[in-house]
Amino acid sequence: MTTPLERIESHPHESKRLIGIEYEHFLGLVELAEKRHLEKQAFIEKNKIRIVAKGGGRKPDMSVKQGICLCLIYLRQKPIFEILGLLFDVSKTKANDTFNYWIEI
Repeated sequence: MTTPLERIESHPHESKRLIGIEYEHFLGLVELAEKRHLEKQAFIEKNKIRIVAKGGGRKPDMSVKQGICLCLIYLRQKPIFEILGLLFDVSKTKANDTFNYWIEI
């Protein structure tokens, strides 16, 4: 099964139907969100007391594009987080956490 993001990238003309905005606007939104995400991470990093070396630890489960796409699908379709988790191959808790993080940004 393909993820919604893969579907949007392979068929950009369907993005309006799936996420509610045109593909070009989606890419612009991803760009802005990624910039804000990097600013937020830099602020957190500046105030952090390190125990684990930089670059260590768990890698993110979702990319910025996937996180934004998850949020837009939730806002457009209003599925439960179990369904979002299935669509994006993450747990319902991770889907909920991802949604809350990107909505804040």
